[in-house]
Amino acid sequence: MKRNFLLLVTLSLLYHTFVWICAPVRPSARPDETLTVERIFGKPSLLAPLPSGIQWVGHGKGVSYIEKRGEGDDKQSLLVIREVPSGRERIVCIPDTAVVPPDLRESDDTKFEVDSYSWDDGGNRILFTFGGDLFTLDPKSGRIQRRTQTDGVERNPLFSPDGKSIAYTRDQDLFVLRLDGDEEIRLTTTGSDTVLNGILDWVYMEELFTRGNKRSFYWSPDSGRLAFLQMREGPVPRFPIVDWLETHPEPELQRYPKAGDPNPIAGVGIVQADGGDIVWADTDTSDDSYIARLYWLGDSRGVAIEKLNRAQDKLTLMFADAASGDISVVFEESDPAWINVNYLKHYYETKRKFIWGSERTGHQHLYLYNMDGSLDRELTWGDWEVTSLDGVDEKQGRVYFTANKSNLLERQLFEVSDRGGEIKQLTEGAGMHDVTMSPDHKHFIDRFSSERRPTVVSVFSVKGKKLFEIADRTSPELADMERPLPEFFEFEPAAGIEYHCSIIKPADFDPGKKYPVIVYVYGGPHAQVVSRHWSSSGLWHSMMAEKGYIVFSLDNRGSYGRGKKWEDHIIKNLGRYELEDQLAGVEFLRAFPYVDTERIGIWGWSYGGYMTLMALFKAPEVFRAGVAVAPVTDWRLYDSIYTERYMKLPQDNENGYAAASPINFVADFRGELLLMHGDADDNVHVQHSMQLIKKLIDAGKDFDFMVYPQKEHGISGPESRVFLFNKMTKFFDENLRRE
Repeated sequence: MKRNFLLLVTLSLLYHTFVWICAPVRPSARPDETLTVERIFGKPSLLAPLPSGIQWVGHGKGVSYIEKRGEGDDKQSLLVIREVPSGRERIVCIPDTAVVPPDLRESDDTKFEVDSYSWDDGGNRILFTFGGDLFTLDPKSGRIQRRTQTDGVERNPLFSPDGKSIAYTRDQDLFVLRLDGDEEIRLTTTGSDTVLNGILDWVYMEELFTRGNKRSFYWSPDSGRLAFLQMREGPVPRFPIVDWLETHPEPELQRYPKAGDPNPIAGVGIVQADGGDIVWADTDTSDDSYIARLYWLGDSRGVAIEKLNRAQDKLTLMFADAASGDISVVFEESDPAWINVNYLKHYYETKRKFIWGSERTGHQHLYLYNMDGSLDRELTWGDWEVTSLDGVDEKQGRVYFTANKSNLLERQLFEVSDRGGEIKQLTEGAGMHDVTMSPDHKHFIDRFSSERRPTVVSVFSVKGKKLFEIADRTSPELADMERPLPEFFEFEPAAGIEYHCSIIKPADFDPGKKYPVIVYVYGGPHAQVVSRHWSSSGLWHSMMAEKGYIVFSLDNRGSYGRGKKWEDHIIKNLGRYELEDQLAGVEFLRAFPYVDTERIGIWGWSYGGYMTLMALFKAPEVFRAGVAVAPVTDWRLYDSIYTERYMKLPQDNENGYAAASPINFVADFRGELLLMHGDADDNVHVQHSMQLIKKLIDAGKDFDFMVYPQKEHGISGPESRVFLFNKMTKFFDENLRRE
């Protein structure tokens, strides 16, 4: 086996050495164009500004967004509407001080700030919040109407499909407001600190639904009813998050179930929009099951409920009768490892069918079903992944989806008939396309980026014709920069395992010299580092290459984009195969004569921080230094839904938890470690780093630690990011560069 490995490495070296050495050398950046941490992460931004709130107007007659225009004191936020297909621009006039109610004025200069907003389906009114209350705006007249005035805060507002009502939550209860008379109807009355109606708790939002969106109520297509999740939080343990900058800190108690802890109990309620008794769907989650998804059926007579068992290896699709709550099981899916829940679903309004996304073949694809649960046909197939379902034109029978069909490193938009047939690619440009289809399915907004350029937002017809551009984040300063860029390649050190990698080499790369290496790793599920995407950390990697480093990345088993079998290796053994693969990548890299094998470092954030610790502690002979930001150090400390998906319950996998947690392997550590964490991190609690620090001290291991006060998992903000990446830069310079 070892001889075959060396032979494969040698052959691969011959090929890649030829390619890399013979490739033209990029010119070095001029001195005034050199990247710095301050220019990458500080203010003013190196990137051109991007409008916020980009969305479709009505059924697709226009695109709207909020854009800041003007200079200095004259700078203001404007609501811009671009007509489709012409691109003609119209500015919606938002009245100034005169319309701000006196009780909301902070000063005589107070103006409405329309930040997060939404349109009704007809494109006639805009809904937004200000000062904790709801307002609507008529875009034609500019008239603003105050819709609520309460002591509480209205959250998560959503127009009904007919545009006549707004649903929202306040103090953990669900309400509806009739716009024709501003009549408020309270739909639930049990809201409290431990009972959430129409609101997701932290772990459901983070691990099952859309991260950052806490809304869990849904209008029926006919606007007559709402379905909602009720979360009962009483059994869930509380975790203290402390603001240490206060003179007398008061801990914020977060409901956070760690692996093996009691979870929130979820139920599904269905209620008439004009009030009345709540119908509870007979889902029975007494077995610790999750309610993973909730959709209305197209005829508004029932609700589709996806129930996931706690082991997350069985998913049951159920239909609940909206009038009685009675349940009928449509079908079940199971997987020996786990099931990845998804949003690849569509329930037709015009026929009794639905689209279902599944990984049953080992790759995520779309299937058309009849309402009785019988399969009609497969819509997509092959050794590639559907990553999002972007729209279904029921009238034309066209299904629009994003996938990596053309290239594993890219995302493109495709269409296929729901009657089956040829799959057609609609987008162009090698990189990542994130699209939003218009409701009438005639156009789409395309957010495109690649390793070469940041996001450019444009509007296209479904025929692929570009209509107009909304914004381009490539500033003139960035456009003029010559910077080292990643090169992508594959190698296969063992039969059946092909690794996808990227490498950034110094702009003045000389194969006769030796260079230190920084390995950038994430390594965890649902992420793909080696892809044609844009990131600010990618700019920092280019900066480090300019300073004389080689930056290397590899997507190990368990990462996203290559199918379920590629992911399933990690079941009950987080960290094992991921580290094996990262070491295989470093072994491949070390064979090149220009790699300084004595100066190899590694860094990562979150799961990447976890992988950094595993690498430093379990392969100390390979890695000289590493930076771990917000790392998981013991899987018993992380949240239940994520951890148990891959590791199962701690009491059923004690040895697996022990082997997967870097906190248990500090004894062999002998390199250099920079550990960084935000003390307000509500995702990977700073507890992880604190418990690791105690272990390191007890073992007599030297290290550096940096805590960021009042900072959460992303340690956001220009000041903190500049400080963090300057500290990382200095750390690697001190530990990897030759004197």
